[in-house]
Amino acid sequence: MKVATEEDPNFKKILAFLLKSKGFNGQLYKPNYIKRRVAVRMRAIGATSYLDYLKALEQSHQEPTLLLDRLTIHVTEFFRDPDVYQVLKTKILPELTAAPGPKIRVWCAGCSTGEEPYSVAMMLKEWSFSRSGADFDIFATDIDATSVRTAQRGEYPVESLNRLSKQQVARWFFLEGQRSKVIADLKHHVHFSVRDLLSPWGPEYSGFHLIFCRNLLIYLTSPEQQKLYEQFASALEPGGYLVLGLTETLMGPSRRFFKCVDVRHRIYQLQETANQTLDLINKD
Repeated sequence: MKVATEEDPNFKKILAFLLKSKGFNGQLYKPNYIKRRVAVRMRAIGATSYLDYLKALEQSHQEPTLLLDRLTIHVTEFFRDPDVYQVLKTKILPELTAAPGPKIRVWCAGCSTGEEPYSVAMMLKEWSFSRSGADFDIFATDIDATSVRTAQRGEYPVESLNRLSKQQVARWFFLEGQRSKVIADLKHHVHFSVRDLLSPWGPEYSGFHLIFCRNLLIYLTSPEQQKLYEQFASALEPGGYLVLGLTETLMGPSRRFFKCVDVRHRIYQLQETANQTLDLINKD
């Protein structure tokens, strides 16, 4: 395969083709991440240069979809990094539910095939058993429509439930041979939709008490990371929390919006002064 850099004009044409055909703006992601994912598809079809691969994209109805599938991140599992959920259950949820109020609103941004939002739903449902009247809604979004359809169906291989206890499996899933289905009582709390985080947000993306955006921001350029941190700050209720992936660290100007409450598990709380800071930014 011919080695090329992100400045290669045909590489740029590949990005332009993706933006036009799929609405995926590769310029907002780290170049090396995009190059590695494109290289996988190039090897798969035997393309030896970006020019060869660009021709394949233009001539195939299937290849653009296969590339987009490769570019979007699908690594997920139920209760991934279980210690994070334990901290949320023992330290964060008691604070969120300390005072009576409306239902807890959660956003799982970059939800992939749904294992994360269903894990959050299990955690919150089990928590609500000991809190009379406690209720919650989970909004789960992902850029990949195929993944969102899988999440909406809520059907998974039985082996994907290995992290769950026997009690959780029995309570939240209906088993059919080697397949499992999330029960309706859990599904009705989770609302899935296709959403590109890097596209404009509507007013419905506000008023959240808890936002999960785990293992996604590391693939974005620093300016895009900062932009999303600012938007997450605007989307959170006062005192709300942002949960990142264990390899992600909130750095740069966005630190003025959040304070770290658990560095090991990458949990951040909205600063009391965040709204004032956002107002000043918006005025500028």
